[in-house]
Order: sequence, then structure tokens, then C-alpha cells
Amino acid sequence: MKRNTLILILFSAIFILFTGCSEQEGNKPLSYDPPGSTDTRDKKISLQDRRTFAFESAGVFFSNDFAGGRLNAIEQKGEQHYSILIQPENAPINNSAWYAFKVWAAKPQRVQVELRYEDGRHRYIPKLSRDGETWQPLTPEKFSVDTTRYTALLQLDISRDTLWVAAQELITTAQFNRWIDGLAGKPYVSTREIGRSHMGRPIRLMEISEAPDARKHVLIISRQHPPEVTGSLAMMAFVEKIAGESALAARFRKQFAVKVIPLMNPDGVDEGHWRHNARGVDLNRDWYNFNQPETRAARDEFLKLKDNPENRVYFGIDFHSTQEDIFYTLAKDLKTVPEGLTDRWLNKIRAHFPDYALNEDPGGLGSPVSKNWFYREFQAASVTYESGDESDRQALRELAAYAAEAMMETLLESISADNSQ
Repeated sequence: MKRNTLILILFSAIFILFTGCSEQEGNKPLSYDPPGSTDTRDKKISLQDRRTFAFESAGVFFSNDFAGGRLNAIEQKGEQHYSILIQPENAPINNSAWYAFKVWAAKPQRVQVELRYEDGRHRYIPKLSRDGETWQPLTPEKFSVDTTRYTALLQLDISRDTLWVAAQELITTAQFNRWIDGLAGKPYVSTREIGRSHMGRPIRLMEISEAPDARKHVLIISRQHPPEVTGSLAMMAFVEKIAGESALAARFRKQFAVKVIPLMNPDGVDEGHWRHNARGVDLNRDWYNFNQPETRAARDEFLKLKDNPENRVYFGIDFHSTQEDIFYTLAKDLKTVPEGLTDRWLNKIRAHFPDYALNEDPGGLGSPVSKNWFYREFQAASVTYESGDESDRQALRELAAYAAEAMMETLLESISADNSQ
């Protein structure tokens, strides 16, 4: 009996060790996380069948065969009525129901397209493009949502010219690479590969600095979650301001080095995922266990800064998207080095945009997100910078560009105060 009891105790301990990770301090799920989100071991995903769906008799064609595409199945329900099924890469999953497809027809016509979801519901206002580069939202009179069935109905005018339809603008690996390479033409911007994703796509780092031996650092990452395009738009405007021609930016670059990983999840982005990487994992819940190659690549690169004790990380920023603009900051009782940096930064933004209701949500270190890792490792001020899904694109760029200016001013003021003491 005692032997059986001992075996049971040992088995229970092993079970808790391997399955109870989500309850460990620093690895707790957030309130809105689906079950299992902090178990970041590999999970099985379902890849799409990439192809053109042809309705020959109607002369109508749909395709998901492009980077970022997401269309799992389609059927014709009537003469000009089509029903599309959108499925996630795996479930349970956050409701970021991404869709993207191309449609064209042998002759001009208007079609009704229903979007149905498995393990999710409609979230994003459809965006349309004729070239895959320039996008506009579908006008309200051509778009409706059934809140009881969680579906959407789109009225689309199609012709021989391809119409792109997507949850958000397509900013995939190809667009990121063009953007990175464009900035890398500046003498103070360099880029290199720091790792590979599960599917072998490069994870690229940008470094921005004019300081030969910089010891003051800012860390920036983006696009851990594939559908969060507005976060990428904000990140681009933010980084472009740091790499810009202003006197402030030049002065900042002579003091600080900025490390940027613009695309953390290239597999998820190019495969049209709702949330996860190619192993079905939410990367922004893997900053505790580091089971995934994408987060390990970022961690290993950033931790190299600890090789020299003179290095100091002042700020860590992770760009995301959600239903509205929000700044997730550290709890006010957590002391950063230097102290009060985030408050001074946000106050500059408030003063510059007096009509903008800046939404700040401070939080503790319980969850395994990048913001908390930046603090635990470097005692740095850190922020999850969220842009709204449907925020005005010009306004969000202007906000992000000024946020970069405010950060540079705040950091330069901080080191000036340190030097005067």
C-alpha cells in the first residue's frame, strides 16, 4: 500500500511538472487567453490547400494562392451567391479571424460573398485592393455582419481585373523585406539574419545607430501575431522617425543603438494564420519557456547585450493590434532604470495630442509576454504598443511617429540628467 502511494505521489509530481507550467509565476495566462495558450510546446496545425477555386459555369474564380491568403473552402449557394469557410490554423485560438482571397470574373457582375468561421467569428472590416498594395475599406452599404451567426455578407463588384479582399492590408514577408532593405541603404542602418522560423524563413534584425561603441540600447519587436497589421504600420512609422533626417534623430543615434525585429512570425504571416506560428503556438506567450525558434532567436540576440556590463537597455517596445489603441505598461510599483521613463514619455504624447484619449493599462509580471521579459532581464521600461484594428491609418502613423520623437527626447533628457549628477 505504501509503495503504491509513493508511486502515485511521484506520478502526480511529474504530471504537475509537465502540465502545470501555466500556473507558474511569470507564465500565467491573461484573462482573455484561450485554454492552453501558455503551453508553448509544438502543436499540430492544418495547412490550407493553396489553389484557385473555379466556378466555370458562372465564370467566377477565387484564389488563396498567395502569401497571407486564407480561404479554406467555398461553395456556390445561388447564381451570384458564394459561401466561404474560414478556419484557423488550430484551436482553441484567440478570435482574430483572418481572411484573404482574390476574386475575378469573366464578365463584370456583383456577387454576394458570405464569410463563415470555424472556432471564431467575424472581426475585421473587409479591405479591398486592385493591386495588393493600395487598400480601401469596403463601404458600409456593401457589408453587413450577422451577430447571431457570427458571419459577414459582402457585396463585391468583380470583373476580369483581380480584386483582393482581406481582413487587413497585406504586409507579408515580401513587403517587410522591401521596407528593411530600403532603410538599410542609410549608412547608420544595418541588417542581418539572426535565426530561422520553423518553416525556414529568415528572422531579420535591423540595427540603427551612429555610435561606434553604443552602450545605451532600445529594443523593438513587431508582428508576433499575423493579423495585427496596424501594429506593423505603427512600428514602421516609429522606426522611420528614428532612422530619419531630423536633428533630434541624429543626436539620438549618436547616443543610442536601436535593435529592431520587424517580423517575428514570418510563417504565420505568409501562411495566413489567425494567431500562431507554424507549430500552433502564440509567440507572445513563449517569453518564459522559449520553446519556439522565433522567440529563442530574439532572446539570444538581445541577451548578448549582457556580455558587456556597461550595456544598458533603456526601453523595450512590442507593437501589436487590438480593437482599440492601448498602451500596456508595467505596474506603477515596478521600478525601472531610469525611473519614471514611461510616464514621462506618455505625458509628452498626451501634451502633443490633447484631443487624443490615451488609453494606458498598467499590469504586473504574471504573464509570459515580451513586455515582462524586457523588464525581468534588463529592468527596462517596456510597453506593448497596441493600435486599433480600424484606427485611421494616417492618424496612427502620425501618433507613432510622434511617439518615436517623444521617446528620443525622453531618453536624451534622461541621460543628460544622469550626466549632470
